[in-house]
Amino acid sequence: MATSLDNTKGNIVIVGATGNTGLQLVAQALERNYKVTALVRNPEKLAALEHKHLEVITCDLMNPLELTAHMEGRIAVLSALGQPGLQISAITLYEDSMKSIVTAMRNAKVKRLICVTSFYTKYQPDIYPFKFKLIIRPMIGRHLDSMFIMEEYLEKECQDLDYTIVRPPRLLDDRMIEKEVKVNENGYFFPDQSTANQIPRANVARFMLDILKEEKYIRQAVAIDMTAM
Repeated sequence: MATSLDNTKGNIVIVGATGNTGLQLVAQALERNYKVTALVRNPEKLAALEHKHLEVITCDLMNPLELTAHMEGRIAVLSALGQPGLQISAITLYEDSMKSIVTAMRNAKVKRLICVTSFYTKYQPDIYPFKFKLIIRPMIGRHLDSMFIMEEYLEKECQDLDYTIVRPPRLLDDRMIEKEVKVNENGYFFPDQSTANQIPRANVARFMLDILKEEKYIRQAVAIDMTAM
């Protein structure tokens, strides 16, 4: 396990650090005085974010041996990894990358994992809202299927890890909303329609860092959202 470095809270790994949610994670983690190791494919996307506690490393996320070297001594892995764009054919990014990450974590003896998926990852058309079946599923169904396989892998084969799966609704690039995030433990969405069905990425990042600090929702998958206005 990692020890704290200088006056930092410890060294965390962030994958998917160059996406919009990942950029929020990196910036907020640095604000909270974590030392951040960002594992990326394209370091140029983080070139504007310079900080003495930020280390940006180009690596192959599908190579667990390469990942292991960059996870040793870290206290946690936070993943905001995603695949942009619409996909017609099946994708395997989420489950394939997670298997590589988990192998590296085990090799490096890192136990804490917090990752982002989405509302509606499990296909349950009989109980989901009509707009899910009409709009959301046709648009991002391939992503959701891969996310669900990843979730099943963590829940069935990774009980040795302290993982948390965070399922947000539609993600916004808006400013952080200064309201408490609503949590549905072990849920795939909020069936009571009491929430906004959208959340700023900044709030998702803050929630992930909050539960890292508080050690909450261990070996759980939680749906999160903002309270409806």
